[in-house]
Amino acid sequence: MIQGILAFQFILNPGEGGILEPEFKPIRLAFNNKEFNQNNYSQLIDQTDIFGIFYQHTTGISTAIGEFSNYYMGRLKNTPYKVLSFFRQDHAENQFLTICVFNLDDDVEIFEELVKNLGEKLESLYHELMRRKSLEIIEEIESELKFAIFQINRLSELDKLQKIALIFQSEERLKILELLREKPYSKKDIKNILETIKPNPNVDLLIQPFLELNLIRRDWIKGETRKRTVDFQFQGEYLFLTKDIVLGRLPNKEIMERIKETKPDLYPLYEEKLSEFFKDYDVMDQPLDEIKELASALLNPDCFDFYTLMMSSYYPLEKLPKIFSDFVDSEFIVNTMENLKVITKVKDKEQKEWVILLTEIKPLVVFPEYLLNKLKDAFLTEKTEEKITYEIAKKALDLLEVTYNEKVEI
Repeated sequence: MIQGILAFQFILNPGEGGILEPEFKPIRLAFNNKEFNQNNYSQLIDQTDIFGIFYQHTTGISTAIGEFSNYYMGRLKNTPYKVLSFFRQDHAENQFLTICVFNLDDDVEIFEELVKNLGEKLESLYHELMRRKSLEIIEEIESELKFAIFQINRLSELDKLQKIALIFQSEERLKILELLREKPYSKKDIKNILETIKPNPNVDLLIQPFLELNLIRRDWIKGETRKRTVDFQFQGEYLFLTKDIVLGRLPNKEIMERIKETKPDLYPLYEEKLSEFFKDYDVMDQPLDEIKELASALLNPDCFDFYTLMMSSYYPLEKLPKIFSDFVDSEFIVNTMENLKVITKVKDKEQKEWVILLTEIKPLVVFPEYLLNKLKDAFLTEKTEEKITYEIAKKALDLLEVTYNEKVEI
């Protein structure tokens, strides 16, 4: 759960004799947890940690003059929380630090896009604040902080489709899926591999969507292996893929039937759009970048709400239901989903433009039969880095047999 978002300006405060007394002066502080307020926020994050975050943002670029901004993710030292923060320095070298504080067990990575959207909005507001220090601008900053908390809370309650999107949106989770499609891996080895992507990965947190969707199993393995002619005992927790998953597309039959019945003159034009998309579509040959963009959209609360709306009906463009909040650019959301080929626009004979679902996003869960040969090859290979032991191979086969008839409901 997000605890709050705190916006500060860094001020040097030159005193007598040229002695500086730097401080982070609060601009606005917005809290999600009622335990914290303007007077006791130091219990959430103290000055030492704030200066530590500031250092992370500015180290190595201390000689930079003018405008720049960046983001940081890390754990606090003096309080039990983690942060995702945004730093901004304007042309006049005024410096601002916005800190989102989360629980330690929160999967902060899924909120990166929302925080970056907040950062983009705050850039112009901080500039305007320096141009004219008005209460109106400060209140607008506070409004953006509260809206970001609202969006983060919405994204914290994921449905199954969004949990699948978590897998395809994350470099680390995609790497886990890629590895387990080859053979079982120990949790320790997976962590070592993921550290080449991002430092200090939390494997337990990363595999949570896989476990909740029953795609993998974890088990403790004991056995004996040989390296450089020396036999030794080993034990450890291993991860096994028991179901594979693909983020696919298909036409929505209910929408097709509804258009055919209620607006038959529109149906041939809509059918043409469907044919154009699906004639070259291959669910097993989708560009990875396209899948990542689609997953990111599903993890945007407004895009997901819009997708859910379009699953039930179709609408004239000028009469789209007002499901978006006042803070959201509805045209941007519609254009994003159109560019991703989730929706399409069709003009009828009166030239009225209609917004219609083009593709339903459908996760396809399959039994990883291909693993049978890969397990055999990994057991028989003489390459040490690819080889698995008898105990690991047997456990993998046993789990595949046990889970063969299991159905994963999406």
